[in-house]
Amino acid sequence: MKICIIGHKNHSKRLEKILYSLGYKDIFLFNHNIHVFDIIKDYDIFFISSPNTTHSYWIHKLTNLDKYVFCEKPPVTTLQDLQKITLYNPKLYFNFNYRFTKLATIVKSYIKNNKLGKPLYVNCISSTGLAFNESFNNDWRFIGNDIFSSIIGNVGIHYIDMISYIFGSIDDININNLHITSKKLPDTSNISMKIGNISIDIFVSYAAPFHNEIKVIFDNGIIFLKNGVVSISTPRDTFDSNNRFISPNNKVLHEFANSKEYFDMSLKASINFFLQRVKQNSNLPLKFYTQSIDTTKLIINNTKYD
Repeated sequence: MKICIIGHKNHSKRLEKILYSLGYKDIFLFNHNIHVFDIIKDYDIFFISSPNTTHSYWIHKLTNLDKYVFCEKPPVTTLQDLQKITLYNPKLYFNFNYRFTKLATIVKSYIKNNKLGKPLYVNCISSTGLAFNESFNNDWRFIGNDIFSSIIGNVGIHYIDMISYIFGSIDDININNLHITSKKLPDTSNISMKIGNISIDIFVSYAAPFHNEIKVIFDNGIIFLKNGVVSISTPRDTFDSNNRFISPNNKVLHEFANSKEYFDMSLKASINFFLQRVKQNSNLPLKFYTQSIDTTKLIINNTKYD
């Protein structure tokens, strides 16, 4: 299969490396500055890894070829463009790869088997000190004029989508964006959500010490993620010699070398999931498509910044 990646810089090269590791060698990185569209019309699969504001243009251009298209999040950056893709396209896939993280897989399995009881609370923290680097204002993560060029659009959107994927539709959400060092786009966001009886807090920041942690509290145990290590603490009814409650023993379920490897593996899993569907010439899941649209709409409708 001939694969074309729309884009030629950082993330495009990351995608190329993963595709090579999966055994795909016929890969072309399209640079709109020097290449013309006609040279890629006969490619079999397309990956959109261009700037966020160009996604809508490329989705329209490539889906007209009736080819499979893998588009990095966000699908689009405006409600107007979102309305154009609301109708399900079985060959169009949006990459919200946190759905494929080990924690997401493990939590979903425990919800299904009910061994930890009911989920009650989720806390996610993802922070790094990038905002204090002199080069930050020119960093690819922060270039642009829309909210998807900020911390909420780069990182927060992944957590919001993952939570919805695991637990279901979001009933209530409040997004509080902060400017710690930046005067333009927010570099820190605090997100509060509610799904049924589950309360969720998400903190993402480019202006704090490095920290990557998730806690999912059930009524009979806790699942943790910290720096690439997923562990479980159960049962609730754990007592000391005086019959007082104490913290249950913690057991490691899966261990990655670090947070980078943890998230890299989820990206690889998402790409592989897409390519397996392509090989089978089958439709991509309607559920995934619909949720991608809903997550993007949620960000646009609930995010305000000065």
